[in-house]
Amino acid sequence: MTGPFEIIVFGVLFVALVLSFLPKARFARAAFLASGIAFAGFVAISTFGTPRGPLVPGALLALILPFVTFARLEYPKPGNWRRGTVFGIYIVLSSLLAVVSVVMPLGFPVFNPPAPSGAYGVGYTRAVIVDDARAEAATDDDADRRELVVQVWYPGKVPSDADPLPFIPDPEQAAHLMGDNLGLPLEFFDYLEDIKGHSFSGVDIVSSESALPTLVFSHGFGSIGAQNVLLMEHLASNGYVVFSIEHPYQAAWVRLGDGREASFDPTRQFRPRPDTPEETQALIDTIIRMADAEDYEAYLKEVSALMTNQPGFITGLQVWVEDTKFLFDQLQAEAIPEFSDLYGKIRTDRFGVFGMSYGGAAAGVVCLNDSRCQAGINMDGLQFGEHNMEFPISRPFMIMNSDQNLFKEAASRVGPVRFKTNEFVYRQATGPIYSLTVGDAQHMNYSDFAYLMPIAAQFDMFGPVSPDAMNRIMNTHVLGFFDKYIKGHAGSAFGHAAPQDPDILEFIHRNVDEGKIVSE
Repeated sequence: MTGPFEIIVFGVLFVALVLSFLPKARFARAAFLASGIAFAGFVAISTFGTPRGPLVPGALLALILPFVTFARLEYPKPGNWRRGTVFGIYIVLSSLLAVVSVVMPLGFPVFNPPAPSGAYGVGYTRAVIVDDARAEAATDDDADRRELVVQVWYPGKVPSDADPLPFIPDPEQAAHLMGDNLGLPLEFFDYLEDIKGHSFSGVDIVSSESALPTLVFSHGFGSIGAQNVLLMEHLASNGYVVFSIEHPYQAAWVRLGDGREASFDPTRQFRPRPDTPEETQALIDTIIRMADAEDYEAYLKEVSALMTNQPGFITGLQVWVEDTKFLFDQLQAEAIPEFSDLYGKIRTDRFGVFGMSYGGAAAGVVCLNDSRCQAGINMDGLQFGEHNMEFPISRPFMIMNSDQNLFKEAASRVGPVRFKTNEFVYRQATGPIYSLTVGDAQHMNYSDFAYLMPIAAQFDMFGPVSPDAMNRIMNTHVLGFFDKYIKGHAGSAFGHAAPQDPDILEFIHRNVDEGKIVSE
């Protein structure tokens, strides 16, 4: 959110701008004074507040206005068409700059992230681990091994005087993600360090009579491991230890060991080039045909063709599956020194596994094939993988869906669609399976990015559902699912009652014993 002082500065700036449009000399004098005050305000923000790239257009306008108004005062001339033309151009250009001055700070705000609601504080740490048994296929050096960054949020004993980490613990990651996608310099996002979250580095893990349950998360393709930090903090505050895997070269940007960096480069394993606009539209058309298919067989044909046409994503997913299994192995062997304070206090024989988008597909394949997965969640990820459309998952699983109605014309957006993207997973499951659909949610609503860059909603990156509603739904239902199937809250009413949340379009389940937990 924009602070009160910034609002005042912008108010003075726009008063100066309007006054500079008026013809009489006294208005020019007032505009000169007001613009000087506004510029001094921007200097004060940069010196004592939160200097940030989105404020630059406003500061530039405040710098230009004194020169324009001073020129009008010092060199008054009778009106003529040349001067009138120049003045008209000034009005147009300065008005456009004023619009940009407002849009930028509102589109990239400094805000107060929602606090987790659990009883515990939230600790945070990270580690870099190397799988010596696997080569890194995304680089040219045959000696490179697969290297992962693992972040962990855990219930911690937070001292009252501790300083929280930034909302994104490594702000440079978010800067790369947004800057590289929007064509903006990294310096534009320096303000991210001043958005404080609710995680604290290096604090002690809480004491517990039993081992704390562990969860493993994978981010979306081209995203970052902290893309759902609000959910990580919420789960940790409620007694979970949450490990988030950074998948280098398929993540936006990762800080590896020894100061090395790994930027997004999917061309080697996943796809040879970015999708063209025509291919993107063809994908949307396929999704619409899937959602409105005449019957299950027609749907199955469409979704099978969709995945077959993207073979890189089918075979490439195995890299992420192996990343997850390697982390399982390392935690079970207590082989990661940075996590030494966690060992003996966390459960490492069974894990909850979840992820968003491509990370959700990785969670699905892990839970299909690895008995160490106790329960899993796919957050709006097409269920890629080398499964040949056979997916008899036996472990408790939840599919969280965006609203496929948003792909269709407004007149045909009526209720939940006939077939969700992962309908075959839901129908073939042999264990407890849930399917939750959020109305008015786009794919990227299943992240925290709507808080970080609300301006992207203007480019259809986010659906109309509010960030607070999505945060509430993810927190409530991810926690409820894992409480039931990881912590074993047998009396949990999770999934049994009709959803009361008006933002939930549909919440259904199969193979769920209403009276007890179904387990292996």
